[in-house]
Formats: sequence, C-alpha cells, structure tokens
Amino acid sequence: MSQLEGRRITLGVTGSIAAYKAADLTSQLIKLGAEVQVVMTRGAAQFITPMTLQVLSRRPVASDLWAEGQGTAPGHIEVADTTDLLLVAPLSANVLAEFAHGLAPDFLTSVYLAYRGPVLLCPAMNGKMWSHPATRANLESLRGRGHAVVEPAEGMLACGYEGVGKLAPVEEIVARVLAILG
Repeated sequence: MSQLEGRRITLGVTGSIAAYKAADLTSQLIKLGAEVQVVMTRGAAQFITPMTLQVLSRRPVASDLWAEGQGTAPGHIEVADTTDLLLVAPLSANVLAEFAHGLAPDFLTSVYLAYRGPVLLCPAMNGKMWSHPATRANLESLRGRGHAVVEPAEGMLACGYEGVGKLAPVEEIVARVLAILG
C-alpha cells in the first residue's frame, strides 16, 4: 500500500512563477497513492496550463467558481467536503492576503473558507514581498489559525534578485504532507 493511498489532497496553485513546480508536486503525490484535486487561480494559469495538471492528476482542474458542481452542492463546497488536506503551493502574496482576511473572490479562496481540515501553505514570491510587514502579519494570522507553513527557500529568484522567496523544494513539501497525513 502506498503511503498516501486513498488520501484526498486539494492542491491550490496560485499566480507565481513557481506554479510550474506544481506539476512535479502533483506527480509525486500521485505516485504516493494520493488522489489530487488541483484548483488553480486565474493567475496560476498564466504560468502553467490547466491541461498539464489535469493529465498529471487524472482529473479535471477546478478554477471556475460559477461552474456547476458534480453533485447537489456547489463545486467549491464539494471540494471542501471531500478533501483530507488543503495544500497551497505555490502560495502568492495576494492569495495569502485573501486567506488572512477571509476574502473569497475565486474558487480556491472559496474552498479555503469552506474547508475545516488541515491546511499546508507553501509561499513563493519576490523576497521584498515576502519580507513586507503586511505579508508577515498575514502569515502570522494564518499560523494563528493552526495552518502549517513550509517556508520559502533562499536563492536566486526568477526576478533576478537573490534572497528568500523561492518555493521550497518539492521533496520538502511532500515530506510535510506525509507528516500531516501519515
């Protein structure tokens, strides 16, 4: 039996250059036996196509808040009701702020508000954005709600700056998923 056999993970992917790493993350989680439901923001689709993640997860990618659900509940409620872990990787500064302030303008943020289980956040953004007091306060607010966080890594950022802000290595994120769901 695989380590995550039968476990349902909702993978939120937000608008960050690191969104391409969601493909590897999805693949690794599937190999461990998880069922992965990918939820993408409009910004994420600017960096990686939904089709890539659909093929890897073997299920349609959710992104349209106004699309009909498969059952009797709205789609975002169905997703929230049928997941064991909400994993957001990469988590942009914008969606981090929306989570912290209870805003729900899209499918992912609506799932977040409706979900009552464990949440694992994996921020990735420019180092200046990461260190901004508003971002730090928003993150502390989410930690205060009991959410787990995999801190961003340090290195060369896509924008050309050196510093903290890179999405943590996929292996580190998978290890944290295993620790939460293990």
